[in-house]
Amino acid sequence: MAETAGNTRWQEIQQLFYDALELAESERSRFLLQQCGRDPDMLREVESLLAASGQTLGFARHAVVEVARRQEEQPLLDSARIGPYRLVRPIGEGGMGRVYLATRADQSYRQEVAIKLMNPAAGQGSAMLLRFNSERQILANLNHPNIARLLDGGITADGLPYLVMEYVPGVPIDAYVREHKLSVENRLSLFGTLCAAVDYAHKNLVIHRDIKPGNILVTADGIPKLLDFGIAKLLDAESGASAPTRTVDRMLTPDYASPEQVRGETVTTSSDVYALGGILEVLTAPPAGHTRPRPLAAIIARARQSSPAARYPAAGLLATDVERFRAGDPVDAYHENPIEWAARLAARHQTAIVLVAVYIMIRVALLAMR
Repeated sequence: MAETAGNTRWQEIQQLFYDALELAESERSRFLLQQCGRDPDMLREVESLLAASGQTLGFARHAVVEVARRQEEQPLLDSARIGPYRLVRPIGEGGMGRVYLATRADQSYRQEVAIKLMNPAAGQGSAMLLRFNSERQILANLNHPNIARLLDGGITADGLPYLVMEYVPGVPIDAYVREHKLSVENRLSLFGTLCAAVDYAHKNLVIHRDIKPGNILVTADGIPKLLDFGIAKLLDAESGASAPTRTVDRMLTPDYASPEQVRGETVTTSSDVYALGGILEVLTAPPAGHTRPRPLAAIIARARQSSPAARYPAAGLLATDVERFRAGDPVDAYHENPIEWAARLAARHQTAIVLVAVYIMIRVALLAMR
């Protein structure tokens, strides 16, 4: 128990450090007094980290700025080497980094990986350096078959931080279901697998904060993989919430970001549930002229509530309601009337109803013959 308490306290100190670092120096003292004024030991710890960061991160910042300048003049070639890997081609770019497909170049064994290099354009702030390192630590703590794994990480010879991740040869989940013409049943099954991965991250105190189709790739074998924890945040172990979103953090996707994220307020696991509701809405969009089943529409509506308290409190509970819908059972998000209940019961037990009807008809016929 003592070790767990120590880990929790360190996470609080670390998060306060990150949040304070993203503020102007003139705002830090007031922020820290508000957050840990009653805990002088914690205040001293955070202030000590900030003082040290002014020296160590200053050097790192200058190194990254210099790399940025050189890369603008001469971008990385596809054949460039990073550690034991050779870059093959770029496969993506976001606010925090550029991602390349790479292969082992030292002949030890054959392996394709995805290498994420910190975006030089974003590397001019020490807070962004810490955010990149935070992503590395978050990924190192996650081990789930439907979350892209962190394999390695380090700093290039030029001083640019990088992550080596599992390469996922797949397509975004919305494109996958369209291209393979998946039934609603199979789409919901895929969604349930995604929810399990998000629920796992939440139980490990991580909010993804950028769940969208482009960050969910599905392999040729139909396995979904959640990627890009670049703006993920660690949760407070006791409150289940993260600190309010600072300006530097607000790299989000409007169609999937929760209202509290857009406003820069405190986020919880419910923020990822909101994004999952958007994914479910896209995956189950009915053909033109058709209506989405009311229980399924109700599930989506509950996940997409503007108030966090009105949503499903966990990704696992959202998945449970979807599974109930798949099984033909009542869902928590929708209260059916007696006629709908009878129709659902009849649909689920057609064979039994037919057999009972035949039995009654035979009994009636036998009685009539007497």
